[in-house]
Amino acid sequence: MEGSCNCKSVQFSSSDEIRAIVNCHCNLCRKMNGSAFSSYVVVAEEGFILKSGVLKTVQVSENASKIFCDHCGTPIYNQNPKLAGLKILYLGSIDNAPNLKPAINIYCESQLQWVNQIATLPNFEQGVV
Repeated sequence: MEGSCNCKSVQFSSSDEIRAIVNCHCNLCRKMNGSAFSSYVVVAEEGFILKSGVLKTVQVSENASKIFCDHCGTPIYNQNPKLAGLKILYLGSIDNAPNLKPAINIYCESQLQWVNQIATLPNFEQGVV
């Protein structure tokens, strides 16, 4: 599995052995990512290889560090000491992400009420002019 940031400065690879693909609806993920929920691919830490670029780490809570491109700010992965040995890759940082599909939703007690209705919204191939 290959991945990169938006500016292509950071490039990485990871073992194809995926432990889980999840949508996280917790308040922390919403705040630190500015989105309704975050999608992650959980992999073993030893299979992750940083090929190029510089990563910056910010401790966002007692149990979460966010690691992102030092140049463009694209989030690459999170780490949690409770999940030692794992990297929680951002689905959007993976180059073949269209082939990956979340299997579960977690922290649904804080899920926004409208999220379950996304599929019923009008769809446009590109932005609305």
